[in-house]
Amino acid sequence: MLADSWTTPITTTSGSWRGLLMFCAGATLVATVALQAVGRFVGFPSLVVLGLAMLVGLALLRARGRRRRRAGAVVVGVFSLVNNVHAGLFLAVLSAPASDPLQFVTCTVTWAASLLAVPVSVVAFRRPDGGGRGPVAIRQAFLIVTVLAVLVGSTLYLAPAVDQARPGDLRVARERTGWGLFTDRAGRVMAPAVLTAEPGPVAIAVTNTDPLVGATFDIDELDVQVRVAPGSTVRVVVDAPAGRYRYYDDTFLADGVLEVG
Repeated sequence: MLADSWTTPITTTSGSWRGLLMFCAGATLVATVALQAVGRFVGFPSLVVLGLAMLVGLALLRARGRRRRRAGAVVVGVFSLVNNVHAGLFLAVLSAPASDPLQFVTCTVTWAASLLAVPVSVVAFRRPDGGGRGPVAIRQAFLIVTVLAVLVGSTLYLAPAVDQARPGDLRVARERTGWGLFTDRAGRVMAPAVLTAEPGPVAIAVTNTDPLVGATFDIDELDVQVRVAPGSTVRVVVDAPAGRYRYYDDTFLADGVLEVG
């Protein structure tokens, strides 16, 4: 019987490179679904495609036959490699975990899994039934990283948020009006949509009403870029000349206008 027969019996994945690759694909899938479940990048095509690819890869890796398992290794490896195009996003998230703890955890898991899956997929392709202690040790290290990320994210999320607003501040909030599936704003709006102020120092209290997903508050013309953690308020003071300025949440593209003058 040929080595690549479609009827090759299934061998245990415990301690195998194939098993480790399945673990990476599963972790990527779970983290991707979690991102969409809380409204982060809901309907974002690349995440939908990535999730489907991981499902297909897992099915092939679990199938009988070396050819199917190798095909699964190719699918998981290629899409994991493509997913690393988002490395800039992952690095930005990891640099500011307090502003979005949930995204910090899910992106940590996704990035670690997709990075690990690329070299593992090569080994799994060459040795679809190979075993050894190496994969077990790597999986344990991955789990430790995941647990640490969850602990950091949970600690920051549970830390009490301080309302920094003061009497007389302009107030604006990023609010959720619905799930907004398959829309850029994913059901988020900036309320109110218009703020008015006199020229000079302008104090704005920005509230993120979402209990799970962080927000940003940006005014490009005034060089304002702040992050607002879930369920918290951040106070921004800026010297604003007369004019109209767009403020927005870069996460979901929800925006409004600051009219000065």
